[in-house]
Amino acid sequence: MDIVFTDSSCNTTNTEAALYSQDYFVTKFQQARERATQSGHQILVSVTLPVASYDPLLLFAAFHELGLGERFFWKREVDARVLVGMGQATTIETEGVERISRAATAWRELRQDAIIEKVSDALPAYTSGPVLLGGFTFDTLTSRSGLWDDFPDGLLILPYMLFHADEDKAALTVNALISAEDDCEARATTLFADLTHLWNAVQQVQAQSQMATASSSMAPLTHDLLPAEQWKQIVARGVEKIRSGAFEKVVLARGVQIVQDAAFDVDATLRRLGEAYPGAYVFAIQRGERYFVGATPERLVCSEDGQIQTMALAGSAPRGATDEEDQQFGVALLRDGKNQGEHHFVVETIRDALLRLCSRVWMADGPRLLKLKNIQHLETPIMGDLLPGHSILEAIEHLHPTPAVGGYPRLPALAAIREDEQLDRGWYAGPIGWIGTGGNGEFAVALRSGLVDKQRATLFAGCGIVADSDPESEYQESCLKLQVMLRGLGGEK
Repeated sequence: MDIVFTDSSCNTTNTEAALYSQDYFVTKFQQARERATQSGHQILVSVTLPVASYDPLLLFAAFHELGLGERFFWKREVDARVLVGMGQATTIETEGVERISRAATAWRELRQDAIIEKVSDALPAYTSGPVLLGGFTFDTLTSRSGLWDDFPDGLLILPYMLFHADEDKAALTVNALISAEDDCEARATTLFADLTHLWNAVQQVQAQSQMATASSSMAPLTHDLLPAEQWKQIVARGVEKIRSGAFEKVVLARGVQIVQDAAFDVDATLRRLGEAYPGAYVFAIQRGERYFVGATPERLVCSEDGQIQTMALAGSAPRGATDEEDQQFGVALLRDGKNQGEHHFVVETIRDALLRLCSRVWMADGPRLLKLKNIQHLETPIMGDLLPGHSILEAIEHLHPTPAVGGYPRLPALAAIREDEQLDRGWYAGPIGWIGTGGNGEFAVALRSGLVDKQRATLFAGCGIVADSDPESEYQESCLKLQVMLRGLGGEK
């Protein structure tokens, strides 16, 4: 029996579809078992198959119906790139300040002797093959609470199944680790049954048409994790330290918790965020019953064909109620000394970090406006040619945290955050994204985000504090940033 996970719009040939059979997987698993016997370690089998292009939220819902493990979602509408994962073939978990470099080492070891098959040339260009999905904490030295249990310092997941698509192609990658003792026929039978169930779940979810956004039952129970006046005092303390010469900038964050009677609908939240913020990276990663969800405008770093692309994003202003007012706000932001100075810190720090990894680095002459639904930022694109032997994970290690989320200089600013902020950031403002074979990958800074735990959601927002910052203005800016997730959850219109 063969499964053809396509429709009439997919150009899969009969030969390619015939490879999508149980015998095919048996053969690949047997090859892996032989390598495992010779090498003494498990061997990764990763098979990428062309499929029809589906609404990624339909696949996200179908993965839920299967119940075969936790889910992952990644989409940026303007790029037409989508990754939707389910389950775990394996995970890389790391702890401590070297969490990123240790993850890079584990990823190299996982690829060793791997069997990577692509059953067609008609596949998404940069995401075919094994792709790890996950993220890292903002800071390993910050005091922890129980809020982020199950979200370790570093976590990269190799999904059991991964749907991925670009502008005109879509694929499904299945991953398995095979040991010398594995029953290859049994493993292939289980995998093929799961693929059959996935196809049935897709048809079921598609027929039910349950993707319409449900009305929210959000209760008015919302509270700051720290009282507003106390947070403003922390901002004032940061300003005093800056004026005394301790550092030039510090980013201070605050948290808000929302509770409603019914569990939040993560699928509906992702749809709302994607529709409202097509230029943002919309993401969700599940751990147990909790989801880290967000729509962040800030790319940390992207790697394609040996080129590193990143951006400096710092300085904010609201959107106007009219085109004229919106233009006025934008012009004022471009001319504002405080925001321009903050932005300059970020640009210089990123450029210096990339010079360690790249043969050359170039950037735009000056910042431009990045306009989102309810806020606009100063943005400067930055690119570099990656030197041989370096990877996107090394770039993350050098770039994170940027002054846009930590401060400048980095070490004294981070020390002030640990001492004064009184917030367990966890993965908030940390790197989140994906890395594939061949060095390709993309990580964003996990801003405009929240941790959703059934009927409880904890949302985060931060502000860049400099010498002339006003605590009340910074508090109002943080409220503006929180609106992204409040609207996504259905609590603000």
